[in-house]
Amino acid sequence: MPGPGQTGAYAALALIAALWGSYPAFAKLALVAFPPLVLVALRCSIASIFLGALLARRGWSEFNALRLRDLGPLAFLGFAGIFVSTGATYLALAFTTASNAVLLQPVTPVMVAIGARLYLKERLTRIQWAGVACSAAGVVLIISKGSWRAVTHLDLRPGDFILLAGQIGWTVYTVYGQRVLTRHSPAVATTAAYILGSVMLLPLPLLTADFFPRPDLASPVAWAVVGYQAILGSVAHVWWYEAVRALGPSRSAVFLNLQPVVGVLLAWIMLGESIGGLALVGGAAILTGVALTSRRTAGR
Repeated sequence: MPGPGQTGAYAALALIAALWGSYPAFAKLALVAFPPLVLVALRCSIASIFLGALLARRGWSEFNALRLRDLGPLAFLGFAGIFVSTGATYLALAFTTASNAVLLQPVTPVMVAIGARLYLKERLTRIQWAGVACSAAGVVLIISKGSWRAVTHLDLRPGDFILLAGQIGWTVYTVYGQRVLTRHSPAVATTAAYILGSVMLLPLPLLTADFFPRPDLASPVAWAVVGYQAILGSVAHVWWYEAVRALGPSRSAVFLNLQPVVGVLLAWIMLGESIGGLALVGGAAILTGVALTSRRTAGR
């Protein structure tokens, strides 16, 4: 049975998964007014200010312990977790459906398990490798819509591939963060990653302005989505690293399986998106693979 600290981590992970599962549907509403890279730059910049203010209230003693040698690892976290993962996720939503986004999200635990195997030397059993293969088959089914013609004629949603790139970034952020957390608290690691990652994101709206419509900065819906995802999202990032430190990356990532339940329901209610039978089969294959892959590893 988990101890009190682990029980709190499990509860936090369930809330995080529900929150992140709601992102695609709400982001779709904001994308009507804000281009994706404007949306993500605003969201991450506001989150950085909010996290910095929270850390300042606690006192800057934790930041005072930082040294110049810490800048590289923290900047890498910002690149992987904010610039690549968050940036790619919002960009992907402009080129795919919210339903596809949430059905592909559960593949993240499988990626984390593979990353933990390669970087943290966690061993995977044959059953876990079978889970990896099962999830991969589910991803192919969702992306191809079950049609070989879609593959041969490149009738594919580019957002699905961008989303997978973002999930690779999140995998790196989670697995590499396990090492960073041996030196820094989750609050410091998350705040520094947000600030440095946001600095990397800020030039993108200007560099890509010609490829997207001009933003409608008077949209109250878009600003509401930015505010809600910036504040709650930044807190969720801190909780995520707290859970990773308490439970480890592989066990924490399992809770991300709750995202599709929330996301698919909201996509149907808010956006009127329907989900085909093959997409559901692909999602079920991914979840089955996750269940197999997330079995307790044999050791480090």
